[in-house]
Amino acid sequence: MSSDINQPESRNSANKRLAKNTIALYIRMAFAMLVSLYTSRVVLQTLGVEDFGTYGVVGGIVTLFAFVNNTLVSSIQRFLNFELGKGSRNGVTKVFSNGFHVQVIFAAVIVILGETIGLYYLNNYVKVPDGRMYAANWVFQFAILTTVSRIIRSPFNASMIAHERMTAFAIIGIVDVCMKLLIVYMLLISSFDRLITYAALGAIVSVGITLFYVYYNNTRFKDCRILRRIEKPLLKQMLSFSGWNLLGSVAVLATYQGVDLILNYFYGVVVNAALSIANQVYAATTSFTGNFQTAFRPQITKKYAENNFDDFFDLVYRTTKYSFFLVIICAVPLFFRCNGLLSIWLGIVPKYATEFCQYIIMVCVVDALAAPLAMSANATGEIKVYQIIISSILFLNFPVTILLMNLGLSPTWALITRFLVCCFAFIYRVVYMVKVLKMNFGQYFTKTVIPCVYVFVPTIIVVSLLNLFFDNKDIILAITYFLITLFFVISLGLSANERRQIKNLVLSKLKLRK
Repeated sequence: MSSDINQPESRNSANKRLAKNTIALYIRMAFAMLVSLYTSRVVLQTLGVEDFGTYGVVGGIVTLFAFVNNTLVSSIQRFLNFELGKGSRNGVTKVFSNGFHVQVIFAAVIVILGETIGLYYLNNYVKVPDGRMYAANWVFQFAILTTVSRIIRSPFNASMIAHERMTAFAIIGIVDVCMKLLIVYMLLISSFDRLITYAALGAIVSVGITLFYVYYNNTRFKDCRILRRIEKPLLKQMLSFSGWNLLGSVAVLATYQGVDLILNYFYGVVVNAALSIANQVYAATTSFTGNFQTAFRPQITKKYAENNFDDFFDLVYRTTKYSFFLVIICAVPLFFRCNGLLSIWLGIVPKYATEFCQYIIMVCVVDALAAPLAMSANATGEIKVYQIIISSILFLNFPVTILLMNLGLSPTWALITRFLVCCFAFIYRVVYMVKVLKMNFGQYFTKTVIPCVYVFVPTIIVVSLLNLFFDNKDIILAITYFLITLFFVISLGLSANERRQIKNLVLSKLKLRK
């Protein structure tokens, strides 16, 4: 089969490809969210708040060691996209092979660190309910296996996205979700320790999905194969890119797992359970923009590789605007009816969960605006200054949270800090795009900021007024707020041409079904 090396394509052809990929990813996302709503409730009720919190904090220790993997994955993704944009089959092979060798080595390092430093930290510093340390150690072992399988999987995952095989990517995601649904059923009927059972079955599914990624890649992409030797000049270039991205990963680590461990130290696993719920809300909300941005990411890098800067910036503007619209459609009803929706969803609402979720939703909105700018910076490959400054800003989460917790403030301040830091990081990203990439701020303001403000302001005013007069029937109100936000997005946020394109796309899909 062909290796699908992409040649420069027309804007119309690229738009059709993006539309097709986005639809596939949203089908995957919708199915995943429906299943996740059910499984999260059952898992929380089956494990209980303490075991649920234990699972979150123990898994976070392994992620603490695996954070470097994110930098390596972004490096593989960027270089694959760049070589595909140039149409270099040989370059794609070298990037993929180098990436695979590095990931295998890194997986071995994770096992060593996890079985030494990780185990020591778990057994001496993590606050686990009495009598549950044995189970926590088993969860830790399965978490290492899950993490290693994901590390090995990442080059194959990157290859599929770089080749823009989003339909296959979506199908694998749906299979993954179905397996998680099966895990919940097994958890309900298990007579063994349910915390250990949950972690073990999750690890088995992760290994199985990894094996399928390997099979798909080997049968579809001849240009993505493993060579015996490492290309040292290319490896040096990739590691240099990864090295600067490593700063960003450290900052993200401090924001997520670092803060998770801080809250565990000061407040125990009950607060970790609330944070786990907030992180699930974050994952669900950002999936609306994440799937959309996944479809756009390869095109942004490829346009930069082609030196097609008009289309490059046009993609940045469109991705930013649409990302904002997609996230507030979900964020507005979730924010204003948060406590009621959590009660319906979970049955048991851990303490602080509502406040955590509301601030995490605010973070989602800022991240939706910031992500396309970060994608654009990575597309250039010249990220030294960018990463030094952005990482310094993001890392503030860690020391500021420690300071605030030592002052005896509520754990909610950890999420408030995260929101404020995200805002500062977004402002810097805009400045970087203007000064370094020569983005026209006037165009950015006109094509992204103004449409977003036109939608956001009236939406918040109308929904806030409704929220003052109605204080029950959360499902009905949430749906109402969703429809109000969607109305303003379509009527005020989209141009006449964009509305016409969406209408034609929907009609064409309906005709195909008849």
